[in-house]
Amino acid sequence: MGDAFGDYLRTIGKIPLLTPQEEVHLGTIVKEWMESDNPSAGLERRGRRALQRIVTANLRLVVTVALRYMRRLKHLAQDPMDLVQAGNIGLLRAAEKYDPSRGYKFSTYGYWWIRQSINRYLQEHNGSIRIPVNLVSLANRVTSLQAQCQGGQSLEEIADLLGETPARVMYAMAIQHRSNTVSLDQQLTSSDGSMTLLDTVTDSRSPEISDDYQWMHCQLETLSNPEFNVIQLRYGEDQQRSLAEVARLIGRSKDQVQRLERNALMKLRRHLTPMLFPAAMRRS
Repeated sequence: MGDAFGDYLRTIGKIPLLTPQEEVHLGTIVKEWMESDNPSAGLERRGRRALQRIVTANLRLVVTVALRYMRRLKHLAQDPMDLVQAGNIGLLRAAEKYDPSRGYKFSTYGYWWIRQSINRYLQEHNGSIRIPVNLVSLANRVTSLQAQCQGGQSLEEIADLLGETPARVMYAMAIQHRSNTVSLDQQLTSSDGSMTLLDTVTDSRSPEISDDYQWMHCQLETLSNPEFNVIQLRYGEDQQRSLAEVARLIGRSKDQVQRLERNALMKLRRHLTPMLFPAAMRRS
């Protein structure tokens, strides 16, 4: 969690909660103020204070709801405070419409509004391109209907079932498809947390492994046949052979094989050093 989010949690944690009696009393004042066609200055002042008290006392409820979406939020590159602020909008709407005379607690009523506001925010910010909520909702309904019917219905039939025109259904689906873009800078799960999606993209122009040592293979032509055979047998396969084994294969003594190997490596080093360290050779 970021420092801003942590500071916010510490701040709202100091706000006292409401008792059931306070909740009913404040909710009644807000309801009277909101339903009055021409509220007096005193009623408006009391209503605003009561509304503010209800909202601030339930800010922790918003965080509780928002934490349920944190895993999903990580894939959208969004700040947790954005989700909390979206939930606060739903909390404010719930406080304005709360009717304590119905007998249920404010948290029960407010939870629905907070969740609706957060879901709406996630729908609007589900991709890199913002799409109107009505089009997102239509595209989701089309997808759900296609899944139920297993793709056996035409576009016209789906549009008729949803009460929409085929052109609008096609437009909603096309917009949703085009909005599914992903940033190459999106963080991926890694041990150090620094890996991005761009790190997984390969370059078609990168040299293949078989090409990596082609420049060195050309230098082997400078070796004599006995030297080349020793290097090939010693280092040309995955499993390195011992000097004694190479000596047995080519019919020479171990000392002779060791001498051939040493001479071959000296030749290769003399030819390859300028290629591997050109700057050092210029300084010398």
